[in-house]
Amino acid sequence: MRKFDNTQRNVVQKRLCYLTRSPLDASPYAELALPALAKAGWDITVVATNADRSILREVRPFACHMRNLVHQNNGGPLVREIELLRELLRARFGDYDVIYVNSQSLSARAAVALAGPKMGRRIVYHNPDYYDPISYPGYFALERRLCRKADLYINNEFHRAYITQTAYRLCCQVITLPPNLPSNWPVPSRSEERRREITANQENAFVLMLHGSYAEIRMVPELFRALSLLPARFRLVMTGADYRKGEVDAVLARLGIANRVVRLPRIGFQEMFDYTVSADAGVLLYQNNDLGNFFTAPGRMTEYLACGLPLLGTNHTGLENLMLRYRLGETVDSPDPRSVADGILRLEQAIRAGNLSRERMRSQFLERFAFEHWEPLLVRSFQDLSERKASIQSRPPFPWIRKS
Repeated sequence: MRKFDNTQRNVVQKRLCYLTRSPLDASPYAELALPALAKAGWDITVVATNADRSILREVRPFACHMRNLVHQNNGGPLVREIELLRELLRARFGDYDVIYVNSQSLSARAAVALAGPKMGRRIVYHNPDYYDPISYPGYFALERRLCRKADLYINNEFHRAYITQTAYRLCCQVITLPPNLPSNWPVPSRSEERRREITANQENAFVLMLHGSYAEIRMVPELFRALSLLPARFRLVMTGADYRKGEVDAVLARLGIANRVVRLPRIGFQEMFDYTVSADAGVLLYQNNDLGNFFTAPGRMTEYLACGLPLLGTNHTGLENLMLRYRLGETVDSPDPRSVADGILRLEQAIRAGNLSRERMRSQFLERFAFEHWEPLLVRSFQDLSERKASIQSRPPFPWIRKS
């Protein structure tokens, strides 16, 4: 690996090839680590779907080379698999110091393409989740092979990182980088037009915003039933209007709340904020279907907080801990519609009493949760990587949310 000589102005840059299957025009989260690394002197090549239409780079521009992957809706499965293999081999045999593999779906492919000697290259694996060995034994085995080969492992959440570290017996440094928006993410001003649209001109309406479509994992059926237990002033806005449309239409009609749920058509990530900032609270309900969800602290939390919205969250350990510690809203037993309805009533009361002001939610985002708070750890870890420093802990650093 080339040395990075800070004593010279014209240094030889460390070269990093970053690969992900996430479409970069859909959300900013896949690339979050790259602006800080570019600023720290890394020469970055981005290989991704719609790499040239990155949402993040519109807000946090950074210099990089780009190669577009075939979009998942184009070409056949064989074409896409051949292209992924070609790009992984191109990274392996290219003039790179570090190969940065981001996204779980690349792990099995990378385990095959990067098998054998690393030839001086360092491997970083960034996985937002983990594979259940019972449900996915084949993927589990291949991901374990990649993780055992990695020089740095990154996960979005502490408990998933620790589960992976212990299950795979990792021999490398492990860090957690939550998928949180950067502090300068553009949030539009509240719009009276949007407010009238989502309230149906009800002056006393209380509007919940859900960044997501109809899904059991987000407890939307229970949320619908909770809404049906509440007065007509309580309304819901959600994305993904066309997803399972017939089924959702039938559920809403049966509950008698079809006129109280606004389902947005397919809109871009940025456009979604026009509606969010005009709502009253954000919804973070989850199904307890695995340890990851039980300890989750999702990036969507910062989408709401950046807009100044307090939260309605599930009382899972990780999320409830954050919400109680920083007084971000109300937590509920999400499988119980009555509990969800009572939580919404408490949330409305607290907001109207001024206890969960927009200014306070926004300041909590900036002071506690914006992604920049994790960038020093990220840059230091990659610097250790380039200098081949051994940095192995018994567990990932904890707590992983900025302290008071």
